[in-house]
Amino acid sequence: MQTPTSSTAQVYFSSDVRNMDSWARRTGIPLTTAEALGTTYARAHKWLLSLKTQLIQQHGWQEAEPADSRMLFTIEAPSPWRSPSGLPLSPQLRLQLPTHASSFFSPERRVQWQMVFHSDLFATQRLIVQPITDILNLIQCLLTGVVTLVYEEQLPQGTYTTTRGLPSVQWINANQAALLEVFGRAHFKQLWKAANDRTTSFKVDFEPRRGVAPKPLP
Repeated sequence: MQTPTSSTAQVYFSSDVRNMDSWARRTGIPLTTAEALGTTYARAHKWLLSLKTQLIQQHGWQEAEPADSRMLFTIEAPSPWRSPSGLPLSPQLRLQLPTHASSFFSPERRVQWQMVFHSDLFATQRLIVQPITDILNLIQCLLTGVVTLVYEEQLPQGTYTTTRGLPSVQWINANQAALLEVFGRAHFKQLWKAANDRTTSFKVDFEPRRGVAPKPLP
């Protein structure tokens, strides 16, 4: 299966539990209860906060004021894109994550999380700032199907959409110790197995153009 380069994939957030269920069936990692997901997410707080600290200490981010008690953290940074005269070309970057995983599924907060994950922060900065990449990859492991990378390719016969639900197995290997602390050995083995198989960590959909016969998926 051909896979897209990360530079052209777009981050997509969905709070639809059906997506999680679909990815659970695809990866073979059972979809657990909301309480269990919340417990695992809470165990990841330490890691997420360490990534926040890296962004502050090494990449010029700062705590947002006033603090929101519902958020694990909220941090901001100036836009990295500047005009020839030095003026920012986009609003400042803002990254926040909730204290409780249930916030990702709250209808009242759906637009809020879309604004976070669909922003320039994850569109471009994840490609050049490692802690942003790590946050995205960890969320994919914690809540598989909630945040995906989507690549669309327009071809004469139609549109191929490749969706990536898990980080690369190289990232899984590089962060094995931290992942074991969050997930435990049994779940880690399931993550590794799914990430190591592109038929489970990716999916491809095809939408033919009108009047064009469908072509078998690669």
